[in-house]
Amino acid sequence: MPETTSRALLTAQSTLWRQILVHPFVTETSAGTLPAATFDRWLVEDHYFVRAFRDFLSELTAVAPSDEARAVLAGGLAALEPELALFETEAAARGLDLDVEPSPINLGYSSYLLASVRDGWPVGITVLYGVEKAYYDAWASVRDTTPAGTPYARFIANWSSPDFAAYVEDLAGLVDQLELTRELDVAFGRVARFEVAFWDLVHG
Repeated sequence: MPETTSRALLTAQSTLWRQILVHPFVTETSAGTLPAATFDRWLVEDHYFVRAFRDFLSELTAVAPSDEARAVLAGGLAALEPELALFETEAAARGLDLDVEPSPINLGYSSYLLASVRDGWPVGITVLYGVEKAYYDAWASVRDTTPAGTPYARFIANWSSPDFAAYVEDLAGLVDQLELTRELDVAFGRVARFEVAFWDLVHG
């Protein structure tokens, strides 16, 4: 059986993908040993990213080629509202100001998402799949070893749930409708590098 496009993209980035799964930010969050200040930094940076991500998803939906694709993306958009509410509730409890200037890496990553839509549906959906697959794989890799009482357990559960897994699989199905090209491989690789750089930033 020939390799699917989504699987081929992952295979090409296997080294970077491994870095995502074993990143200290992920493992320390799971163990509950991540310093509070580090978590706070991630919360503020990721809140900005998710708001930009919502704009990206809206723009990508506008160029989706089918009702099937629009329905999948609509589910992703709907899930972002409770996610943003979770960030805002947690930030308020921690006394964090979310209205601060994001880091250059965050600005670069967010801007790349929006720019990818200008390159057309194949690149845009590949970028979306990369972002969501990275998050799911990272948190699913530590889901079963995360003690229920750790302070960050509910965040890990949010991005490793069966519903999120199904959404990521639906995105993979959309990517698998595409022919693998160098352009898609480059876009997916950029997402992987941005993910590692983003976590290096907040962890460092």
